[in-house]
Amino acid sequence: MRARHPLKRVGERGAGKWQRVSWDEALTDIADRMIDVIMSDGPGAIMWDQGAVTGGGAGLAQARTTLVLDTPVLDWNPEAGDHRPGVAVTLGTMTFCSSMDDLFHSDLIFIWGGNPVYTQIPNAHFIMEARYNSTRIVTIAPDYSASAIHADQWVPVRVGTDAALGLSMAHVMIEEGIYDRRFVREQTDLPLLVHSDTGRFLRQSEVQAGGQDDRFYIFDGKSRQVVLAPHDTLALGALDPELEGEFEIGTRNGKIRVTPVFARLRAHLKQYVPEAAVKICGVDPETIRALARQLARARAATCLCQSNFSKYYHAIEMERAQILCFALAGQMGRKGAGYLGFAYLSVDSVDGLAVAAGKDDPKTILAAVGLQMAPLMQQNMAKGYTPEMSLYDLARKEYGQGSMASSMVWLYHQVGMADTYGHAEKWDSQLRRPAVAYMEEAVEKGWVFKGTSRPRIFMEAGGNALRRWRAYDRIAEKLLPMLDLMVTIDWRMSTTGLYSDYVLPAAAWYEKDDITWATPLAPFSQIVTRAVEPLGEAKADWEFYCLLLKTIQRRATERGLHEFADRHGNPRTFDVYDQFTFGGRYTEKNPTDFLDLVLELSTNTGGVNWEQLRKKGFQRFTGVGNSYANIGNSTDVKANETITAGLWHTEKKMPWPTLTRRMQFCIDHPFYEELGEMLPVHKDPPRIGGNYPLQLTGGHTRWSIHGSWRDQKYMLQLNRGQPVIFIGTDDAADRGISDGDSVRLFNDIGSSELMAKVSPSLRRGQVTVYHAWEPFMARDRKTASTVTPSPINPISLAGGYFHIQPRPAEFGPGPTDRATRVEVEKIH
Repeated sequence: MRARHPLKRVGERGAGKWQRVSWDEALTDIADRMIDVIMSDGPGAIMWDQGAVTGGGAGLAQARTTLVLDTPVLDWNPEAGDHRPGVAVTLGTMTFCSSMDDLFHSDLIFIWGGNPVYTQIPNAHFIMEARYNSTRIVTIAPDYSASAIHADQWVPVRVGTDAALGLSMAHVMIEEGIYDRRFVREQTDLPLLVHSDTGRFLRQSEVQAGGQDDRFYIFDGKSRQVVLAPHDTLALGALDPELEGEFEIGTRNGKIRVTPVFARLRAHLKQYVPEAAVKICGVDPETIRALARQLARARAATCLCQSNFSKYYHAIEMERAQILCFALAGQMGRKGAGYLGFAYLSVDSVDGLAVAAGKDDPKTILAAVGLQMAPLMQQNMAKGYTPEMSLYDLARKEYGQGSMASSMVWLYHQVGMADTYGHAEKWDSQLRRPAVAYMEEAVEKGWVFKGTSRPRIFMEAGGNALRRWRAYDRIAEKLLPMLDLMVTIDWRMSTTGLYSDYVLPAAAWYEKDDITWATPLAPFSQIVTRAVEPLGEAKADWEFYCLLLKTIQRRATERGLHEFADRHGNPRTFDVYDQFTFGGRYTEKNPTDFLDLVLELSTNTGGVNWEQLRKKGFQRFTGVGNSYANIGNSTDVKANETITAGLWHTEKKMPWPTLTRRMQFCIDHPFYEELGEMLPVHKDPPRIGGNYPLQLTGGHTRWSIHGSWRDQKYMLQLNRGQPVIFIGTDDAADRGISDGDSVRLFNDIGSSELMAKVSPSLRRGQVTVYHAWEPFMARDRKTASTVTPSPINPISLAGGYFHIQPRPAEFGPGPTDRATRVEVEKIH
């Protein structure tokens, strides 16, 4: 249902009883309540949820609002499960991806951990068209998915066992000698020396007084000596690092034995010989060997993984194993060759404008921000940091101040979800101590930021938290009674809106002007333009934020309030509208002028202005720019060429943004050591939810665009029109379930009623519920998310290890809903 007018709740939360009010009435009440909370509890008691509206003018407007008010915003990306934790741990970032047309350079494509025919419908044709060039498509998935239908080979793997498959493939490549020795020695940490007994890296600080903790060693085959590995470049020059052997070296504490990571990895992988791996993953040993050989011998191979594995409890290990395979095969950083991370490429001026506020001209303010950051940037340059490393370092430091809060940590500590999210030991028998102990240690050591403010106001703008959150029903029971005010701005009535005090109507996509960002990486900056006027009294994002801040500033003045203390106790002024609009230069009356500013300050859009972009509709990027979100692509963007991620590493020999400055497969962090995950390893999915026979999987629905159109009546006519669970033919027969039956999905955590869709495409023991069903569409408002306790895996709390430290969108704890244990029964 479209939101057309401002609505104020007049009944119980969720009852759907509303009173139509004016914008002025709504904003005045909201502004007064925000001022009250800022003055009594501080701005930390007001939390914003940004949802998927994180790019372009809409996301920038929210970021600048939270900047001038010093109110935190939830880091929703890890909580949504799009954070690619194993990718970030191994490569130092998850945000890199080649353009989809780069697939035309591939002769082998692995669809492994994704279902792009469902989730990237506009881009799936690139995969199909690549086959015209004889490209081979291999889909690895438990079920015979829509993407498997279009593959040359489908490899059915047991749910949650992909790490075992990947590690077995790695074993085959090493033992058969078909790995890329040059690539491994240059680009990875596998030649670096570690202690033979502990597996920890040999650091310069151990060898000489005043040595550094981030300088590491190799054994040079030419000089037959232990020497420092290159630090500022990946180029080996005359060095010839050994991958095998054991060597003696003198340290400040005496002589020790060391060996390359590769040697330890090779011994470690022997437990994953194909004949042993088949017992774990269910893939035939000869199929494993054939996959390894295909990958190693391909001219150029690409892995489309997407964000599915991010949602598993052992997500880190599943993704580490995948990348290990592609690194051993040398299938990274070449045309048509690469493991594709999270796609992000947008106008690069957004980052600077998000942290610039004041009444002066924005260029003057940005220059001052640059001068403020200059000393830290110079220090980082002296350390040999690349620009990418420096941007990530700045982001880590800012994140540690709490301006952006990990959703999972906020829900755990401040909302009281520790009883659900914080007891992984209940399901994971391999933990050596209670999960809460890991959280306490992470907070104590500053790896995780723990806020102290009790939530008083929750602002939903761009998301739908009470649908998106796992175990949302339990969260609602705890969070809603805490809140004095909950506001949703949306173009439709969402579940979060249904429980809000105010629902404010937002302009829909073609009712506003904006610069957009989308997850499939395209070489073009794209826009939406106002084709029609906003419906009813709906307002575009920039106008809403301007009016909200204008009202706050006006009401503070009328109440005689001029200053407030920010989250750190520093004085701030209430002239927030003036700061937001750069002294009235960019207000609600001239929103496209701000978009013009965004383009003017951008370095990667070829100098195009808004009017030119509006007429053309798109503009080809000229580079990745100097943006936190973009720079991980590490490549030049050239005219008339596909975008290939990682070329700066493979061609220019720029170090990776990890501790070792290489693709890093050995993580000698204390948590990794304690949990037996220093090297990539397979661990069975724990029986989260209880001892039940079925494993719940999921994915993006085919009949919606993210969660936005899940309740759209015409889209509903293309499928069953209500929450559905897919169940295999044999599992359905065992339970007396027929297609179309009403069934109950349940475990120790909760239950949900759905319609059964019996399908031969699912393997025995697997059931699937695709995402985004609104709770108000389900009986008792209980969707499948109510059975997912989503315990935090303690390893995701690791920090203080250079690149492994939370920053926006990465390295925070995420959900663990995949492979949740459930049962399904027919409702009679």
